[in-house]
Amino acid sequence: MKIKSIFKIVSVSLIIGLLSACNSSANSESTGTHKIIMTHELPESFHKHKYMEKFKEAVEEKSDGRLEVNIYPAATLFKDGEAVEALGTGAVQMVWPVSSHFESLSESYGIVSLPFGITDDRMAEEAFRNQLTTNLNGYVEEKGVKVLGLLRTAESIFLAKDIEIKSIKDFKGMKIRTVSGHVAADMLGSVGATAISLPATELATSLSQGAIDGVNTSPDGWKDVVGSAAKYGYVVPDLQIFTYSMATDAAWFNDLPSDLQEIIAESADEIIVEQWKETKKLDEKYINEVVDDYGTINYATEEDVTKWEKEMEKVYTNFEKRKPEAYKNFMDLINE
Repeated sequence: MKIKSIFKIVSVSLIIGLLSACNSSANSESTGTHKIIMTHELPESFHKHKYMEKFKEAVEEKSDGRLEVNIYPAATLFKDGEAVEALGTGAVQMVWPVSSHFESLSESYGIVSLPFGITDDRMAEEAFRNQLTTNLNGYVEEKGVKVLGLLRTAESIFLAKDIEIKSIKDFKGMKIRTVSGHVAADMLGSVGATAISLPATELATSLSQGAIDGVNTSPDGWKDVVGSAAKYGYVVPDLQIFTYSMATDAAWFNDLPSDLQEIIAESADEIIVEQWKETKKLDEKYINEVVDDYGTINYATEEDVTKWEKEMEKVYTNFEKRKPEAYKNFMDLINE
């Protein structure tokens, strides 16, 4: 962890601790107000923020105000990577970052990024969702993190400024910003591209200045974050569904009264079911809006998808070598 990140987390923790000192005895009681600090790095216009607002309304109403949620968007408190590091410090109680951020805590968490692994059809099954969440919890619980479930970010889309991507062969030699983690790097490496890690706030500038050739993001990321800095889009159906992980500070959560734990878990489940259905429709909506305005979209042909599936076998092989138990558990789950 960088020194400036440590200083920032400690400073915020001290401030929040002073502000909430009057409620210091509430954790062991069934009454009192419990604050939930939530943070993310995207603009308020982004759909994740709107679902955070829905979560806030739900838990505050169901708890009769005993849960008080404060949301800090656009990295006004932390960027997502910093927020993950801050879990357990008291500076933040809940984060919904792109799931790959948790690979820094456990490489086994990379199962969520495996290509053609997590699909809309599989996540529509409650048994699959529940077991997947249980598995993910097992990978990060020792780090003090509790996973409540996965939200659907969007279906992956590749963007470029000057290169019209039409097939898998067009990726050779490209520098593409993608989510962090070994799986994302392996996926791009297997098609001859180089994975670059950058925060969402730097995407449009980096693409415009030529620091990167492309971006692996979501349709709403094209519309609301990258914008006209990217002219071309390319989608490989079912290649990758990006997800957010709804995660809490495990010690904080376990110290809550049981009824508040149930309210948080129940509200999270409701948001997850609603959000997976709605974001599937939003993907198409955002792409259509961009195409109507300034963009061009191409979809991989069946022949091209077959080539992607073949190349992605390398990603699975590499993951199995690194994390054989997590690989086996995931394959057992998707083959049930």
